[in-house]
Order: sequence, then C-alpha cells, then structure tokens
Amino acid sequence: MKLPQILSGILGLVLAIIAIRWMISPEESALSLNMILFEGEGRNTQIRDFTGIFLSTSVFCFISMITRQYQWICCTGIVFLVIALMSILASQIHVAPITYSSLIAEVIFAVMALVSSFLFKFK
Repeated sequence: MKLPQILSGILGLVLAIIAIRWMISPEESALSLNMILFEGEGRNTQIRDFTGIFLSTSVFCFISMITRQYQWICCTGIVFLVIALMSILASQIHVAPITYSSLIAEVIFAVMALVSSFLFKFK
C-alpha cells in the first residue's frame, strides 16, 4: 500500500471513530470539545451536524483510498480547511474563544487530506 492510501486510511479511521463516538455518546463527545450537549432541537442539530461532518469526510477518505482518486480526499481537506478558517474568523469577528486543540486537529486533518490528495494526483 502506498503513502496516499495509508494517509487516507488513517484519516478515514480517525474520522469514523469520532463520528461513531458522536452517535453512541454525544454528551461525552460534546464535553471533549468543552461544549454542553444542547436540549431539544438544538441537540438534534448538534448531534446530526457533527456526526454528518465526521462520517461523510471519513467516507470520502475511504472512497479515495479504494479508488485512488484524489478528488474525494481533497474534499475532506477542503472541509477541514474551511472549519479551521471559520474557527479563526469566529474568534475575530464574534469574539468567540478559540479551542486551540480543535484548531490544531482541524489543520492536521486538512494537511493529511491535502497531502494525500496531492500524492494521489501527482504520483
């Protein structure tokens, strides 16, 4: 197995674990991000959005790993790059505190995905 497939597989597995954790134990998942688990419709939105992001980006990673097509893993990189950018913008525009551990993870996920995409495309 080559490096882009290994990166895609590792990232896909990590994102799948995070998604499954949001499905099985959303309260613990929220607490790990220093968030409270909302009540009512907010809870539904919070669980579905976090699970949806992590599960869909995980699927993108696995599709890319299997098909060796760079576009899928590139989508994962774009998603996490936008999330990291929005974290910085939220702190600047809306005075929302930055969770640096999450920001670092988002940047790492984006870099892993984009490096894998580049390697799939140009190897």
